[in-house]
Amino acid sequence: MPLEMKRIDRHTYPDLIVKLAIELYLLSNCGFQKVSELMSYLNIFFGLGLKRIPCATAIENWVKKSGYTIYHRAPKSFSEKEFAEIVDESMMLGSEKMLLTLGVETEKVDNNALKHDDVKVLNIAVASKWNGETVKDNLEETEKKVGRRPLYVISDNDSKLRKAFREKGYTWIRDTGHTIAILIEQVYSKDEDFMQYSKHLSAVKTREVMRPGSYLLPPRMRTIARFMNLSPIISWSMKICRNFSKLNDEEAKNFRFVKDYFPLIEELEQIFNCVDNFLEQAKNKGFSKENIDTCIQEIKKCLSHQATRVQRVKSALCAYLEEEKAKIPNEKSRWHCSSDIVESLFGGYKFRRARNPLHGITSYVLVLPLMSAVGHESNPSNINFKEHLENVYMKDLSRWTENVLTDNLAVKRRKILAA
Repeated sequence: MPLEMKRIDRHTYPDLIVKLAIELYLLSNCGFQKVSELMSYLNIFFGLGLKRIPCATAIENWVKKSGYTIYHRAPKSFSEKEFAEIVDESMMLGSEKMLLTLGVETEKVDNNALKHDDVKVLNIAVASKWNGETVKDNLEETEKKVGRRPLYVISDNDSKLRKAFREKGYTWIRDTGHTIAILIEQVYSKDEDFMQYSKHLSAVKTREVMRPGSYLLPPRMRTIARFMNLSPIISWSMKICRNFSKLNDEEAKNFRFVKDYFPLIEELEQIFNCVDNFLEQAKNKGFSKENIDTCIQEIKKCLSHQATRVQRVKSALCAYLEEEKAKIPNEKSRWHCSSDIVESLFGGYKFRRARNPLHGITSYVLVLPLMSAVGHESNPSNINFKEHLENVYMKDLSRWTENVLTDNLAVKRRKILAA
């Protein structure tokens, strides 16, 4: 039975063609031009009967218009019920930084980590820099949009966000991944053994990169958020230790330092095995008084190594969880405790945006509300694209861009170098 196609006012293509193009774009990780080419192929293969194929510019405009409508309707979703906010600042994009505020149901109702379609984009704000006062103003703007305060907010440990939450009197739930990384960092970052081992890892990667033993080199050790990404290094280190007898003389000479630091590696393996298991439980089940008590008991059981460093980490983790437990209002509440979803949206946006850093943040940022609405599944969404496109004009996008966004470096360059 053929699907019914409905005409969209002021648009050439019917709703199902628009829907197909937009969702192909979001789910395939293709650019607008490639989606246009895919539409041409599908037109021939399935006999869609299109005399003209939507061009890349048309598809981009559909994405922006849909995102615009979804974004402006999102605050109404929480105007009559309790909600929580997830707030994060993006990394530098050209000369601008973006502060993104997501809304989410206060109570966690399943045992799965947050997905894109579990959240709604409540506020997109752009500035050359953010401080406690400007973040506070942004939070107040979001309150006005929704019509009420959030029950709690989730964010990383950024000082300006903390200051704004404190001045607003918000209950702040610390993102559990960032917080645990900081607690481990406080114990190990200035530790002599860890610093020396890190130097050896860096040296062997530089020394052996073009030599026969390069196939054994460790994974890249991140400079930023290093302690959130140590598990691959620890796993590699343990594999080298366990299989050291298989190395030839030259390889054994080059990687003997790993074996020399086995006590440190053994400590870190126990810590990160425990932490990885805890993070999976926390992100899937959230924070309730019962869940936190269970996690504390498991941490005490898992971190059995008698090394002073391990015991310091164990004490810090248990203290952190006790502090978060005190914020949960009652035995029935089960709150979210991770801001991973906002970083996932940032990642999807940065992957798709223009590669030229001079472009900064443009109206294309309206893809974020659309990403959250469509979700991350390979099933068609129930979004009414016909209604979304009929209610938005290109002049609305231009006005929003002028009011919300700043002149990025590309615009400044064009103005300065204009003939």
